[in-house]
Amino acid sequence: MALGIRTVEWWSVRKRLADLAILLEIVAPGPGIRLLDLGGGAGAATERFARGCSEIVILDPSAKKVAYGRRRRPAIQFFEGRAQAIPYLDGSFDRVTAVVSFHHMEDPDRVLVEVRRVLREGGRFVLMELPPSHAPGALFHWFAARRGDHLSFSNPDELKQKLEAHGFRDISTTQGSRGFFVAGTR
Repeated sequence: MALGIRTVEWWSVRKRLADLAILLEIVAPGPGIRLLDLGGGAGAATERFARGCSEIVILDPSAKKVAYGRRRRPAIQFFEGRAQAIPYLDGSFDRVTAVVSFHHMEDPDRVLVEVRRVLREGGRFVLMELPPSHAPGALFHWFAARRGDHLSFSNPDELKQKLEAHGFRDISTTQGSRGFFVAGTR
C-alpha cells in the first residue's frame, strides 16, 4: 500500500506538533514578515508556524506536492524548484525556513549561499532537523535509497559551523523534543 500525500501530511504534522511552540518562538511570524519555506511540501506544517506572516511562499522540488498544496492552501504561494537556485531577487525575505528538509538538499553550501542572498539584512534563517542518531533516520535512508533521493544528516554543531562559514551571525541552537533548531541572522 502506497502512502498518499494526505497520509504523509497528517503524519508529518503530528510528529512536528511537539516542537511547534519552539519553532513559533524562533520564526516569530507576524505582520510585515515575508517567509520562504524550503522543502515545505504541501504546506501542512508551514501554515501552522508561519500563520500571521504577510506573505508565505513554499519552494519544493515535488510537482505533486506543489499542486496539492495549491489546491488545499490558496493563501500560500507554491513554486516547484530547488533550494540551490531560489528564483527570487536578493533581499526578498525576512525569514527563510527549512523544517526537516535540509537533509534532503544536495549541495548544502550552495543552498546556504542562496538563503543568505534572498534574506534581507537582519533576516533570519531557521532550520529544524532530526539528529543523525534519531531512530527514524534509518527509515528515511531506506526510503531515500529506494527513490534515489539525497540524504545527509548533520548535528547542531556541524550546522552551526556551516552557517558561520557562510556569514550568518547570532547563531543559536535549541534542542526540541524530537529534533533540534539552528537559526542565524544575515
